[in-house]
Amino acid sequence: MNESKFKRLHVGDLRVDFQADGSELLAQAAKKLGVSPEAIAEVEVLKQSLDARGRPRYVYNVEVALAEGKALKRLPAGIKEAPAPGSLAPRRFQPRKKERVIVIGAGPAGLFCAHRLADSGVDTILLDRGQPVEVRGRDVSKLMHRGELKEDSNICFGEGGAGTWSDGKLYTRVNDVRVRHVLETIVALGGPEEILIKGKPHLGTDRLVALCKSFRAHLLEEGCQVRFGAFVRELIVRDEGGERVVKGVVLRDGERIEADRVVLAVGHSAREMYRHLAEQKVSMAPKPFAVGFRVEHRQELINQIQYGKYADHPDLPAADYRLAENLGKGEQRRGIYSFCMCPGGQVVPSHTLPDGICVNGMSHASRKGHWANSALVVSVRPEDFGAFGPVPELDDYDGLLAGMAFQHEAERRAYQLGGGGFVAPAQRVSDFKAGQASTTVRKTTYKTGIAAADLAGCYPDFVIESLRVALDGFERRMRGFVNEDALLIGVETRTSAPVQIDRDPVTYQSSSVARLYPCGEGSGYGGGIVSAAIDGLRVAETILETLSV
Repeated sequence: MNESKFKRLHVGDLRVDFQADGSELLAQAAKKLGVSPEAIAEVEVLKQSLDARGRPRYVYNVEVALAEGKALKRLPAGIKEAPAPGSLAPRRFQPRKKERVIVIGAGPAGLFCAHRLADSGVDTILLDRGQPVEVRGRDVSKLMHRGELKEDSNICFGEGGAGTWSDGKLYTRVNDVRVRHVLETIVALGGPEEILIKGKPHLGTDRLVALCKSFRAHLLEEGCQVRFGAFVRELIVRDEGGERVVKGVVLRDGERIEADRVVLAVGHSAREMYRHLAEQKVSMAPKPFAVGFRVEHRQELINQIQYGKYADHPDLPAADYRLAENLGKGEQRRGIYSFCMCPGGQVVPSHTLPDGICVNGMSHASRKGHWANSALVVSVRPEDFGAFGPVPELDDYDGLLAGMAFQHEAERRAYQLGGGGFVAPAQRVSDFKAGQASTTVRKTTYKTGIAAADLAGCYPDFVIESLRVALDGFERRMRGFVNEDALLIGVETRTSAPVQIDRDPVTYQSSSVARLYPCGEGSGYGGGIVSAAIDGLRVAETILETLSV
């Protein structure tokens, strides 16, 4: 091996003052490599994150190219050689078999799966029960401002999936080369290049809407059929030699669409599909998830808590936070944590049924709003699903959908507490902590309206008490978090799917129906835009591998 070959290197954990210019980053990289700054020809930022402890600093991971004639004979401790250009590019497939694939659901998993298939020449049909973003945007606006719900076109259903009207977070802990491919695809379709380097990249709802249009146009150019308002009522399943095989789908209006394979990327709120799968005896199991409330603070307060004396500095972004507490030990251990924090955002309605309320959060790209919100949720295990007592659907299909019944009961209770019309029940955080109902509450960003309430009526005692105890820990970490101005708004129940649809770990096919591919967050695989998109790519690549043999 020629030791002088080390000319492109990965250098991590470079800490630079938030007001420093690019020369400081260059100097830090040179120092870590043991070379002079003049020996470096180029520094490419791979990842940038903000460390707000004390005086704020940016932490960088970079790729360094050494100048002509310069090379390292050996790698310093902690330094890695950069991969060769193009070595991480997605594999190209050349399918030999001609088959049709239906992808159900136009969220991240479905979009990226359909894109990978169609780009490789596979006859692909993408179906979604909801509407394209142009129509969906009007439906969401009516839901927010007038409380008019369309059950197939709302914040959960429609082009782009549930993440379209959210903060558009692209952060994931998944360690997969496809992460880069997902981000690069988003940039190629019009997303900002900054998402390639930010430690906590986000798009914002305003960018997501435009991105969805661009993604759709790209799919159509690749030859993919894209159909909206296409509610899949049932799967066509036939017996072939003792094996059950999916053969297509039936839409709500009775239209039958035949296919050789079907990808289920329906999202975490597709309750009708879960019932149909249970009726079809598609193998699945209840899975844990988390429920709670959405908390709203003044963004100015969060900035002060996180940045201290630098809170008003124009070079710093709107501050965010992550909080977590664990109660109990062993099998009784229960997590309570913040989830989907939206700096400068607003609280939005994410319900899909006329008798229940569910809320979520969203931000625009600028995050310039005056309010910050986040879910505060408590982990719920399958053995907890009966804690409400007898409720509708709890025991249906031998309890397979008990988690869904638990979610729905909390949403019904919130609707009743709010007094109807999708007015959300709300409570001061200080009152909730003290165990007393709020009699008055301030205005909030939830545009449909709120009503002062005692949120303890929304959940079984273990959820309420766990959250009250956790608030002590949250207050210790962020002084001022529990106050009379901060509000809890109910309820947040759709953090993830209530079931996991069983699939083979190699072929990704359903363990009970051949050629059916459970995919993405709705099937219990993935939790967020990027991880769901990655799962869509994995499923597509498995199908392409099969068709290329």
